[in-house]
Amino acid sequence: MKLVIGSMDDSLFIKELGIKSPMLKVLDFLMDNESFDYSKTDIAEGCGLSRTTLFKVWARLEALELITATRTVGQAKMYRLNKQNPIAKKLMELDDAISEYFAQKRCLSAAGSLQENVLEAAAPSRELMKAAVD
Repeated sequence: MKLVIGSMDDSLFIKELGIKSPMLKVLDFLMDNESFDYSKTDIAEGCGLSRTTLFKVWARLEALELITATRTVGQAKMYRLNKQNPIAKKLMELDDAISEYFAQKRCLSAAGSLQENVLEAAAPSRELMKAAVD
């Protein structure tokens, strides 16, 4: 049985930044799944990266203290985003800001479409009322 953690499609964060670096993919995965800890294998699968690619960026993630080891399960070490790290905090704020911006944009667009539909639907009634008054 294969563990499926999430979609390997680019997140809104990755799409809007237009950067597909392996390091950013790891951070994005850990931000999106911040409630849990993961093994390196789980992280690689969740990011859509090979283990080789993950290991190329892992030392840098550790050096910047962006990830933290949480526990050991069997022989696998488990990791999560270090939410105390100032860089990680700013990335989480940016992720939230991007999500909020596009959610508001979508709501405004949907509201505009709804208003147009209501006006279209009401047009015949307005014509009848106008004719009745005249």
